[in-house]
Amino acid sequence: MPHWRDSAGNSEPRHTLFGRTEVVARITEAAASREAAPLVLVTGPPGIGRSAVLDGVREQLTARGVATLTLRMSRIERDRPLGLLSRLCAELRALQGADAGRRTAGNAASTHRRPGIGNQLTAELRALQAEGRPLTVFVDDVQWADPGSRKALLPAVHTLAGGCVSFVCAYRPALSDPDGGPAALRRLCAAGLAEVTSLRPLPAAEISALVSHRLQAMPSASLNGHLRRSCRGVPGAVHAALDGHRRTGTLRVFDRHAYLVSPDTPPELPAEQPLVEQVRRLGGLARPVAEALAVLQPLGEAAPALIARALEVKESEVREELSLLWSEGVLQRGARQSGWRFRLPLLASALTAGLGEYERRKLAALAVTAVWAGEATAADAYLADQLALAGGFVDTRRAARELIARSVEAMLHDGHPAERWLRAAVKLTAEPGEHTRALLLHASTCYIHHRYAEALESAWAVISSHPDQVSSTALLEAELVYVVSVAATSDTAALTELARDGWRSLPGGEGHRTIARCAALYHLDRWREADDQLRAAYDTWSAGDAVVAALGHFFSESIAAVLGRMTAFERSVADPVHRPLWEEGSRHRFERLCGLARTLLSCGELERATRLLTDYGLQFGHWPVADQIVAGSLQGDWDRSLDLVRMVLAGDSLLADVPSHTLMCRAASIMFISRGRLTQARTVLDKARDEQPVMLHLLAAPESELRHVLGAADQVDRVISEAIDSAARGGVVIGTEELWLRKVRLELAGGDRAAARHYAAEAARVSDLLGTDRALLFRLLTKAVAHADPRAADEALRLARRRGQPYELAKTVTALVRHELTDVAALREAYELYGELDALLPRARLRNLMRSRNMAVPGRDATIAENERLLATLVTEGLTNSELAVVLGCSRKSVESRLSRLFKRTGCLSRVELVSAVVSGAYPA
Repeated sequence: MPHWRDSAGNSEPRHTLFGRTEVVARITEAAASREAAPLVLVTGPPGIGRSAVLDGVREQLTARGVATLTLRMSRIERDRPLGLLSRLCAELRALQGADAGRRTAGNAASTHRRPGIGNQLTAELRALQAEGRPLTVFVDDVQWADPGSRKALLPAVHTLAGGCVSFVCAYRPALSDPDGGPAALRRLCAAGLAEVTSLRPLPAAEISALVSHRLQAMPSASLNGHLRRSCRGVPGAVHAALDGHRRTGTLRVFDRHAYLVSPDTPPELPAEQPLVEQVRRLGGLARPVAEALAVLQPLGEAAPALIARALEVKESEVREELSLLWSEGVLQRGARQSGWRFRLPLLASALTAGLGEYERRKLAALAVTAVWAGEATAADAYLADQLALAGGFVDTRRAARELIARSVEAMLHDGHPAERWLRAAVKLTAEPGEHTRALLLHASTCYIHHRYAEALESAWAVISSHPDQVSSTALLEAELVYVVSVAATSDTAALTELARDGWRSLPGGEGHRTIARCAALYHLDRWREADDQLRAAYDTWSAGDAVVAALGHFFSESIAAVLGRMTAFERSVADPVHRPLWEEGSRHRFERLCGLARTLLSCGELERATRLLTDYGLQFGHWPVADQIVAGSLQGDWDRSLDLVRMVLAGDSLLADVPSHTLMCRAASIMFISRGRLTQARTVLDKARDEQPVMLHLLAAPESELRHVLGAADQVDRVISEAIDSAARGGVVIGTEELWLRKVRLELAGGDRAAARHYAAEAARVSDLLGTDRALLFRLLTKAVAHADPRAADEALRLARRRGQPYELAKTVTALVRHELTDVAALREAYELYGELDALLPRARLRNLMRSRNMAVPGRDATIAENERLLATLVTEGLTNSELAVVLGCSRKSVESRLSRLFKRTGCLSRVELVSAVVSGAYPA
């Protein structure tokens, strides 16, 4: 982390504490003051940060010139009579310059024989007081000191009142302390000779700051919520959880944001981790009791008896160990009927994960049996988890039946556990029909939640081995899941073979095979061939069962729309109710509505897509995630859209709903470029091409923009021309509107107005085919620019404002002003729109345009801050000074001056420190 400096140029301590600044400052003042209590005791449960606070205080005292002495106690010290006093006396004599023999004062046995060790300590302290040198003694984990030392240490504090020697001790109290220390401490507190500081759990904001600092990335809201629930504000637990989730591979960072991609997977905490070791070192039955409770605690008051049964001991013995764990701060007593609970849910997860397979299955079976017998009650999700783990240890037929029932309830909204339960049900079912049903449900659940490798395996099992055990509808569903999963796992060779000949061997009849081949073709970006296949086999699929016919119609109208034939599609959008399968259930209705809306979003028709879904009860949060991202980017909700993008890409997820993945990557790259995140934009564009190369002409606009920003203007025309050619080869029309405008502007920049007018005519042709407002907008813009037509410019501006898409409107205004087709005052509108989007890069370029047109840029201080934030962002992206000069449109010398001012303002000494500050969120604060 950067070594920050305040406005006066003073360095802050190297030690980074979160939520403890005031505590450290208060203890530092107490330790340095002759009028304060000479003993400060820092207390709190394991992991709360006692040692970190001591380190922070010692650092600040050292900076003030106060001498310090540190002793760290370990558990074995309890067995060394007067060991703490012996070590302390030796260290104090060493400070006074005693010879080496006195400095290493005896072992524990000789100390035990020496009388009056407490008096010797008092003498040493008085000698130091007499010298007048400030000294603070730190004793960490003083709870491990032997009882004799603890009792003798407290009276010695009397000698320090008003002097220059003070003690700061970290102490983890047990809820029952057997040696009477706390009573003596209370007397010192009453006399003003001691002060106790109890560290409290950190609030949510401080935990988030801690995670940002640790990961050098901003935690997502879901990760913050998970850590808050499992760690209860204990910083040591947060560190342990982060390490544990890294070990399991479930903690992912993308674009400097951290996500938990599988929240139901427990973190892996090693046995030596302090939170786990605290239980392990208690010995006796404490550890097995704690491990069993970690599994059985949701059963409430029934848990102790079940633990006794599992360990084959008396229930009274179990309750004794539970009381011990309570006294050590591991457990807490829940509300009535809720039984014992772990103070840190993280510890319960870690203990559960550390159990052997046999032990875990045995405890799961015990829980299931108790619930089935009515001895205990449990939530459905908990019972399903135990059923999945118990396996053959319980009645497998009943277990499979209940697992399937729970999974059907959860499969749409809670995919991770549903997938796990169904996987277990597949293994437990022996009856062929139920086994196949479980396989099909597993395939569908994995498909819905983008776990395509697992979906592929189960769908293929149904198709290849059990096609006669499912209905025609279910079989077609399995075939489509299989095709989409092959595409999503990037197995282009298998998908190509399926489209060429493999489709002929699929079960279910010609209608099934036609639909499956069509799906394979458009996942290969072969839209025209898919259209030809559907038209050639129309009589076959349209005469099939209701599902085959419905899917045939849906695919036919959607593919035709991509190719520029909108009639059937527009008819369905206008009246989806009277299309096949509408009354067959909410699932088919949901899929059909989302498919229609997705095509509208491909056309840039946000308002129509939103109205279509809301008219039939689908709120924004229920849309598929890719559609939420695209819609959010169009309506200007960039923060939420980018958060969803990061979550998807952090989990290495493909969306598979053609062309959802490409549309999502297009929207994401535009937002990243606009915010100066050029490296991330490149990552997203490359991912779209490499992993799901469908309708790649949609990426040409952000690709050309990225190359232009980076100074590769000579490549821009090639990118646009190749995209136009690619779309033409496939017969694709949707998404070409913007390409013609860019081509027009490129030709005008080269001085060829005749070519520009030719391409404007192409934009008019596309508009006639699609008939959408976006196509009309680009028709008007190309006409205005190519023909210098102010009337077309006015119409375009009115249409862009009516469409209400902030980025589109800002781009429209800027283009018209650059070509002197509207009043320069309109730039203020574009400038404000970019500001609302936090689009730093186009806003900075717009300032240059405003100055070139003698237009004042509002807010000088805000402009300076924004320029610095853009510069810091670009530095974080890894750009060199030469690249920075190109992007910012200035000289390299100007870049060096700007960087110097930025380093001075932030207190960073280098690019590395600046990057660290940006990544962790420390800049801008």
